[in-house]
Amino acid sequence: MIELISESFRDLAHNIWSFVAGIVSAIFGYFLPIQDIVHQLILFFVLDVVFGYLAAKKLRGERFSARIIWNTTIPRMLIALVLILGSYVWDEVYQQEFVSTYKIIGWFISGVLFFSIIQNAYKVTNWEMLPLIGRFISQKLDDKTGINIQKEADDDHE
Repeated sequence: MIELISESFRDLAHNIWSFVAGIVSAIFGYFLPIQDIVHQLILFFVLDVVFGYLAAKKLRGERFSARIIWNTTIPRMLIALVLILGSYVWDEVYQQEFVSTYKIIGWFISGVLFFSIIQNAYKVTNWEMLPLIGRFISQKLDDKTGINIQKEADDDHE
């Protein structure tokens, strides 16, 4: 009798695990079309942290602080990912095919992160080509969105 109850609990645990694994797999499968955007954003956030740290170390002699990453970068990355995932769901639910909102949001966030990476890389290397690339990206974002990230970045540093 005890063996039968034990076997029943093992089967129940296995079935619960199978159900949870199926739900998680379905969620990953649903968001599979945007995996490239998500991976690129994560890569850009990691590169932004690396070059930001190197610039802070070179310019101000700051030491690495995990608290800064947990207080700023991780929340920003999570918000960016939620915005991308949410806009993808929005586009899918309303069958928005004229303009893919999730691609526009991903493009803009990636552009801003790329601009930040270029700024910090210039601070680390003083390579003269990097500000030219930064101005090009800034101009491209300004042309497409009307938002001047160069001016916004300058205002933030004052």
